[in-house]
Amino acid sequence: MDRLRTEPPGIEEEREHWESLASACAPPLRRLGSFAAVGFTAFIALMTGVVLFYNLFGPRYIEGQGVMVPPTAFYWTMALGAAISTAGYAVWMALSAHSYSRAARRLEKAGLDPLHPTLGGLRAYPDEQMLALRARYEGLGEGSLKRRFERTFGFEAGDAFELGPLSTLPDTFEMNALRVEWETNLLLAGDLDAASLPDITWWRESRLGLLPRQPDRTSRLLWSRRYTDASVRLLKRRYGYRTDRWHETVPEGKLWDAVRDYEDSRRIHVGLHRR
Repeated sequence: MDRLRTEPPGIEEEREHWESLASACAPPLRRLGSFAAVGFTAFIALMTGVVLFYNLFGPRYIEGQGVMVPPTAFYWTMALGAAISTAGYAVWMALSAHSYSRAARRLEKAGLDPLHPTLGGLRAYPDEQMLALRARYEGLGEGSLKRRFERTFGFEAGDAFELGPLSTLPDTFEMNALRVEWETNLLLAGDLDAASLPDITWWRESRLGLLPRQPDRTSRLLWSRRYTDASVRLLKRRYGYRTDRWHETVPEGKLWDAVRDYEDSRRIHVGLHRR
């Protein structure tokens, strides 16, 4: 008998579930650096207090001179700073694992697979995020990461997506056609079942950022910046870095789209700077 599953959630609810899961996957090395800075700050503050204490209450062997702090006090203070850093990182890891497990259970209750967000297709991914991922794929060299993108999202070098200028924009017919093409690639490759799809674990998500995210205003701007900047960089390599001469170097059929990408990139950077 097939396992009973709950009714699939709506797209907004599904994205909220995925956002909760992705939010629990902060980069561990970056967090380690943050807690190391906290431990160092604690060491400096404690050592300042120790030096002040000994200068106020410690024995003075020579009148008018400062008091030398015993080496053991220095080492104990350093050990305490390291302990604060280690304990804080361990607590964060435990809380992160707990948040991830709780979000994963919510996804499973909703009939979704937390390790395979594209198991049922690409609908959970906003258009801007899909284009940002595809632009990121465009810049990858041959290797395991590029194959992971292909097996997870259905990307391939010969699909209808192009940079320099962009061949599609969010919320367009061309974007819908691209989604159909990518999902068809997944079907043809047999990658729409859990056994063949690559797992996106806590560790992989914390390093690669592949899970669907909630498309708020800032996220849309950041995704748009990724693919428009990639397109403008390619345009400049192809047709020159003097954009005021693009009317001479860019082919007539691509000039309008090239200028559009350049102006969009400028507007996005201004919008992010203001936020």
